[in-house]
Amino acid sequence: MTNEEKIIMEHLGKHNPFQVPEGYFESFADQLMEKLPEQQPAQEEKRPALLRRLRPVLLAAACVCIAIFSITLYFLQNRQETTEQAVVAAAAKPAATEEETFMDEAADYVMLDNADIYACLSE
Repeated sequence: MTNEEKIIMEHLGKHNPFQVPEGYFESFADQLMEKLPEQQPAQEEKRPALLRRLRPVLLAAACVCIAIFSITLYFLQNRQETTEQAVVAAAAKPAATEEETFMDEAADYVMLDNADIYACLSE
């Protein structure tokens, strides 16, 4: 203890100057409840979460995306198969002889169709 505390203890002693009225703590809870205002329990209107409200829209958007993706893949695959078939068909086609090539070029030059060529050859 410090010197100041000793002086205070000698002057006042160990006597407690504060007193609690009799029966204060026994009736404290009842008195406090009487002072509180009556409140109705608050009934909050709970709104569904944002994700739950947007679920139908998100599902529809996902279905549209899947459909577009599937259609795109189908057409790309179909185009690739068509290109492969054209390459195979061109490779399987026999090479034209020099005479056939000359006749084709001549027919293109004079712009004769098959009927005109047959008419010229039969005369």
